[in-house]
Amino acid sequence: MGCDLHIHSCFSFDSNTPFESICQTAVRRGLRTAAMTDHCDMTDAMEGRRSYLKNERRREESFRQARQAYPQLELLYGVEIGNAIDMPEETGRFLEERRFDFVIGAIHFLPDGSDIYRLPYHSGEEIGTMFRQYFRSMMRLAELGGFDSLAHLDYPLRVLKGKIPVPTVLDYREDIEPILAELVRKGIALEVNTRGTYDWQRRVGPEDWVLRRYRELGGKYVTIGSDAHTAAAVGAGFAEATEALRRCGFSAYTVYRERRPVQIGL
Repeated sequence: MGCDLHIHSCFSFDSNTPFESICQTAVRRGLRTAAMTDHCDMTDAMEGRRSYLKNERRREESFRQARQAYPQLELLYGVEIGNAIDMPEETGRFLEERRFDFVIGAIHFLPDGSDIYRLPYHSGEEIGTMFRQYFRSMMRLAELGGFDSLAHLDYPLRVLKGKIPVPTVLDYREDIEPILAELVRKGIALEVNTRGTYDWQRRVGPEDWVLRRYRELGGKYVTIGSDAHTAAAVGAGFAEATEALRRCGFSAYTVYRERRPVQIGL
């Protein structure tokens, strides 16, 4: 029995998976808990907050129906807030006016508005510049706070297959450690994202050295999420995530209910 606290449905701009299919897969795989965390990127682009707000009422109703139809599955109402640092006041109002069980914080865009997922990355210099800008934004996000778990710390690795020889962020340790320290200071969880188990990295992220350092700094809250955008990916990599957490000295993972952390033993 496990959990998946990072799932995207048809109410995210980059998924067409209905709640029904997500719940069916979660139950079939024996998941105890699943959080619906559709995108709400804090930008004025069509795929940003306007897209979320346009579908919000239908999302709420679909969630209510799914919760009734699958009482054996603990369904949590969540959201993935992207680039809150670009609209901090708007983000604050958005969260104050709604009741979520779980809020993920993420960075998807660089300071100039470039979509990390769509940049060409012609050279190692471009990749290095992107990573430094990305981690500076991550630091600003951690300092801003207001969310429960920091998503996919090594997010840019997803699009660097064939661009770098090894999927690692070790070269940016000096950029990452202050982020981890700020998460610990604010009591924010670090996400173990299992997307890499079904992508080119062939492992969960972030790497073991990041998880160990987070724990050494006093971090105790870790969430597990597949970042699924299809039903087939729901619950993927949970076993690998728990193995990584054990290797790095953790004895529990974290589930959020009504924005409050609950520790679940491994």
